[in-house]
Amino acid sequence: MYEKFCEYVANRRLLGESDRVLVAVSGGIDSMTLLDLMRRSLVGRIGAAHCNFGLRGEESDGDQRLVEAYCRDHGIPLHVERFETEAEARASGESIQMAARRLRYEWFESLCERFGYDRVAIAHHADDSAETFFINLLRGTGLRGLTGIGDRRGRIVRPLLFARRDDIAAYAASVGVPYREDSTNATLKYLRNRLRHDILPRLESASGNRFSRTMEENIVRLQQTQRFVDLYVDRLRARAFVRPEEIDPAALDAECRAFELYELLRPYGFASETVADLAELLEEDGSRGAVTLSGKRFESLRWEAVVDRGRILLTERRVEPFRDERLAEDDPRIEWLSPSDLPDSLAAPSNVAYLTADALKFPLLLRRWREGDWFIPLGMVGQKKVSDFLVDAKVSVPDKARQGVLVSGETIVWLVGRRIDDRYKVRQDARRVVRITL
Repeated sequence: MYEKFCEYVANRRLLGESDRVLVAVSGGIDSMTLLDLMRRSLVGRIGAAHCNFGLRGEESDGDQRLVEAYCRDHGIPLHVERFETEAEARASGESIQMAARRLRYEWFESLCERFGYDRVAIAHHADDSAETFFINLLRGTGLRGLTGIGDRRGRIVRPLLFARRDDIAAYAASVGVPYREDSTNATLKYLRNRLRHDILPRLESASGNRFSRTMEENIVRLQQTQRFVDLYVDRLRARAFVRPEEIDPAALDAECRAFELYELLRPYGFASETVADLAELLEEDGSRGAVTLSGKRFESLRWEAVVDRGRILLTERRVEPFRDERLAEDDPRIEWLSPSDLPDSLAAPSNVAYLTADALKFPLLLRRWREGDWFIPLGMVGQKKVSDFLVDAKVSVPDKARQGVLVSGETIVWLVGRRIDDRYKVRQDARRVVRITL
């Protein structure tokens, strides 16, 4: 495998003759194998970077100790950073996975600038690319999401994309590469693991063990097609942007307007549904985007698109991160009532909630909602994910980022401003009631 590794790196021209490379190392078999191969092929020109996200307690610390020992034994410069990932996710409004990814790559970039690394090597391999294809296919994606994982992007290179997981395991066993297993890799809770351990092995068996090779060939063709599309979009961007952050809709093709508009707005983070609404407005208002409407606004998390006198103007917007708060029993926003004090109707403004206080555990926590949160909306029997509730309510992306939940213990009692949990509604047998105003 060492020879194949060197051949792949050379043929794909992933590294220059004098490049200094920062190797991202988690402690798992893939990244430890990559580090070993890079150590052998680029003597004296590598460093290692290990992120401890603190998400698995002692297991995360054990990963760090393994990487530290290997680098110490082989004289490899090692950079280690511990992140407060959960706190960062709450502050930024991202999922933990997205926050960890952003923190990781921002740190890699800072290390390159500070220590003079030319490339960052990541240990994705061929099976990762196939899994990514199916994850994106199941979630719904355009062509770009079906191209798997590319072997280069800016400073990032992926020298193991030629190898299968079995190849990596065989190499690690043959030369004694130490590694640790992430316990979360075995659970079928995550879609990637279900694909890895169940679905893709069945497809491999059903195809007479040709599935993996066929997938590699398909992904190469899709990547070539995407490169062709990217060239077209670059030329379109030069025509359509008459000024920075100003698009002339007349430059769009009427038959491909939605697709072209999505590609132009993709770097600004607009959801496909939002772009579809904007494209529909252009279609309704005039042939080939001859827009006469003004003032219509469309939002992404950080940008706003405004239709103004025949042009689409893009302006950056600021979204303040949601800050956690704790509400004690004597918080001035909480009013304690007896059932006899209640008004005839509990209909209230959206910032007010009446709750049965008998089962509340103080202090209550006011925080931003997270992926995986669920509650039982008032009037319903079964539980519902907060993310699904917000989608069904057609809540905009910026408003989702600002959406708070009020939590008692581990239970959401109020999706603030929208719906209380049915289990905490005021009942006739309630002994204590609170009126909360936020």
